[in-house]
Amino acid sequence: MRRICSRLARTAVLTAVLAAVLTTVAVSPAAATTVIRNKTITDLTLPAGAHDRIYDNCTFKSTRRDRAVIQIDKAAHHITFRDCVIKPGAWNGITINDWKGTIHHIKFLRCRIKSQKRMGFECTGRPTNSPSGYRSIKIVRCTFEPQGSEAISFDGGPNCVDNVVDRTVIKGAGTNSAFPWGQGFECNGPRRMRFTNNKVYQCRGSLLNLQMHTTADCGWVFRNNTLDASVTKQRVPMGSTSQVVIATSVHGGDFRNNRVRAAKPGGGVAWFGDCHRMDWGGTSWKDSRGGSYARPMQQRGCSGNRF
Repeated sequence: MRRICSRLARTAVLTAVLAAVLTTVAVSPAAATTVIRNKTITDLTLPAGAHDRIYDNCTFKSTRRDRAVIQIDKAAHHITFRDCVIKPGAWNGITINDWKGTIHHIKFLRCRIKSQKRMGFECTGRPTNSPSGYRSIKIVRCTFEPQGSEAISFDGGPNCVDNVVDRTVIKGAGTNSAFPWGQGFECNGPRRMRFTNNKVYQCRGSLLNLQMHTTADCGWVFRNNTLDASVTKQRVPMGSTSQVVIATSVHGGDFRNNRVRAAKPGGGVAWFGDCHRMDWGGTSWKDSRGGSYARPMQQRGCSGNRF
């Protein structure tokens, strides 16, 4: 009887210790988040390995001619820029240069990107045949003033995935004649891109420039956007051959319920080349001049696209 009681006592002690350990593990905090608040920061380049940071209500400036106001080109993850202002610079406002998927979970929330000499936001992934690429790069509720070249560009291989632009305003692009590109938003190669609930106004180039380089389904979701070339926020006019939407070699994708409007001096509502199985159902196509400009043009063997 005494042996049984002793064993029961030891079992009770071990159970209590185990419960205490499990409780400690359960309530232990994750990696601590560093918050940088109400600062003016010049020439920000995130160091390698930066993670779990929030820049809140900060202002960013640059003194460099060939670097972005915010430069992210080394491994980094879980960085948030919240309610920040990116002042005008001599190059890009924001640059993300990823190598083999080492940059991920970067978010810009309610930020204002002032006019830059080149791009407002540029994200590249190299090499394009890498088995992994940048991912979960998000631009949410931001405002882009007219930019010198493209306002927003996501460029990379098909394994750059799950990136988001949502409820964001692009007021223009292509104001600097030193650069041939003047598109509002570009997606060149990444898969599973989400571009939703945004407003894009007249640019020198197309408002959307979309390209893929594989025949696999792109997995894109471009819904509920207003693409309106009749709204002008910049002095540099739209090119006469610039369409509101240009898409090349895009397979699949959900493009439903957008509002597309062409206007002088630009071209028509859309040009599609070698595009297949895109779903534009519920999208309205209009041209303030009327006529054939209000119909998407399909060339280079397009097939199976729904309007």
